[in-house]
Amino acid sequence: MPLFPTRAWMDDFCTSVRSHPRADEVAAALDGVFRLVIEPAGGVTSVSSYDIEIRPDGQAGARAGVVEPVGAPRLTLTADAERWKQLITGKLDLGLAVMLRRLRVAGDLATLRAELGNTKPLMDALRSVDTQWPR
Repeated sequence: MPLFPTRAWMDDFCTSVRSHPRADEVAAALDGVFRLVIEPAGGVTSVSSYDIEIRPDGQAGARAGVVEPVGAPRLTLTADAERWKQLITGKLDLGLAVMLRRLRVAGDLATLRAELGNTKPLMDALRSVDTQWPR
């Protein structure tokens, strides 16, 4: 069980994206690099940042993985570790988190607006990672 927010946790998240039954739809809609920034809170003592690339694989599936940081990702999602925990455990809705600014978003906001109604597969992937939380 990987510890959040480690590289191992992000790798498991990417595996969940690739194996989701609607991975091809998610990849086609998102198709880009997304930066996840986790700020200190709830046992997390330093900032973590991961660039996740999600792309169609051309075979009704998805490629998803952690990549080296890019200059300007398509979207950057920033929240403290407690907010990420609420999102991952289903205690906070993604749309509500954005609207209430509990999750800060920068970049291609049109992507987020277009996909807020279709984020279930992505949220399923987040929630399917068997997670150990820092203390």
